[in-house]
Amino acid sequence: MVELSVIRDLVAIFGVIAGFSYYVLTVRANQKTQKQQLETRQAQLLMQIYDRVNNRGFTRDWAETTYFWNWTDNEDYWKKYGTNLEEYPKLKNIIDTYEGIGVILKNKLVEPKLIYGVLNVNPILYWEKFSPLMNEFAEKAGESLMYTGFKYLCQEMKREYEIEHGYKFGHKIRQAEDLLTK
Repeated sequence: MVELSVIRDLVAIFGVIAGFSYYVLTVRANQKTQKQQLETRQAQLLMQIYDRVNNRGFTRDWAETTYFWNWTDNEDYWKKYGTNLEEYPKLKNIIDTYEGIGVILKNKLVEPKLIYGVLNVNPILYWEKFSPLMNEFAEKAGESLMYTGFKYLCQEMKREYEIEHGYKFGHKIRQAEDLLTK
């Protein structure tokens, strides 16, 4: 016959096994919930970015500064736009937005592929047009780390472009009058 101490030991063993099983199941459920929460937060952040860059004001500022602003050199730019309180905020709006998105990417809060789906090559085109001014401004300000988020965003968008298309990005931005004449 089975002794009482053996039964007591078996009950204790089964209790430990049940407790451990419950713990493992709880940890797995929590991990799954955390993963779903992370995906939800990433989707929310992506939609906030989408809303930020797909509104009338941002689109108007981007198109105007990209296609209609012309200057011969950096000094000409500063005379026409850089010191004009009606014009300069348009550039600042776009640059700061791209800088912020680059910081989000650099910190791996959203995948580059998702950002590319929203922005496509627009940051690259903007960087190509305005980086000489931005680099001069950073140099004069003594800020070597200025616009690092924007630079990172462009690098990632170029990489995503190459993955999607199979070749390097090589387009150049054209002015509005060029688009009308060709």
